[in-house]
Parts: sequence; structure tokens; C-alpha cells
Amino acid sequence: MSIRNTIKALAASKGDNTNYKFWKRTGFSQSTAYRIYRDSSVYPSAPVLEVICKVYGEQPGDCLEYVPDEE
Repeated sequence: MSIRNTIKALAASKGDNTNYKFWKRTGFSQSTAYRIYRDSSVYPSAPVLEVICKVYGEQPGDCLEYVPDEE
């Protein structure tokens, strides 16, 4: 079982199709923005997730996806 973030797809659907645009829109530090945007295995902290939800008008579940293990 694995959970991955779908932040890159969410941001792209709102017009922020680069990590630079995501960084500028959210106001995170550059390293934080680039890390969570580029790496779907990185889980955002609660405060980071809250900012993403406020900026994009979404719910936390819209930023995460459950991927079941293959049998």
C-alpha cells in the first residue's frame, strides 16, 4: 500500500504547470515547493497541505491518492 501526492497534477489543472509557478503562487520556500511538486512520494505536512488547499480552493483529499499494492 502506498499513498502519493498528486500536487503536481492539481497545480497544473489550475494553470501552475511548472514548479516555479507553484512556488510563486504558494509562497513556500523554494526547496519545499520544488520537493513536493516534483516528488509524488513526499507527503506534505499539515501546514503545507493547508496552504495548498487555501491557494487552490481544494480539499486535502484532492492532493493525495491511495495506490494499492500489486498482488
